[in-house]
Amino acid sequence: MENKFSINLRILRKKNKLTLEVLGKTLGISKSALSDYENGHTFPSLDVCEGICTFFGIGLDDLKNSDFSEMTLEEIQQFAKQKETQQKNDNKNDLSDPYNQLVFQNKLLSQQVEGLQVQLQLVRQLFESKVSEIKSLQVQIRLLEEKLNSY
Repeated sequence: MENKFSINLRILRKKNKLTLEVLGKTLGISKSALSDYENGHTFPSLDVCEGICTFFGIGLDDLKNSDFSEMTLEEIQQFAKQKETQQKNDNKNDLSDPYNQLVFQNKLLSQQVEGLQVQLQLVRQLFESKVSEIKSLQVQIRLLEEKLNSY
């Protein structure tokens, strides 16, 4: 896969109407280093890449692999937001992450609690039904005793 980092960096800088000097100062790198990155002569360190991505609000994977040449600045920003949302959703489903494991276990336990609450409600209803049945039988016993005593 072709690395489009240098081309996309230049596109982002120009679409944001930034000069090499202004962007370099903002990122804490020299104008000539930034020029070398845009021309593909050198590739920045991971820290510099992270700074660039944070500044433009875009992921490194998108900066390296996407084609921003035909996109407007708004489309690039929307694209980045969609990717971020998708990545968050993908990360939520990644059970190799301890946090996601805890979230999943918490959901399971919540469902178990809900199930137990339903069972408890059913047991209460059954208990009330049996109490009513016992009261009814007690009334019938009294009536039968009164009949027996009247003979």
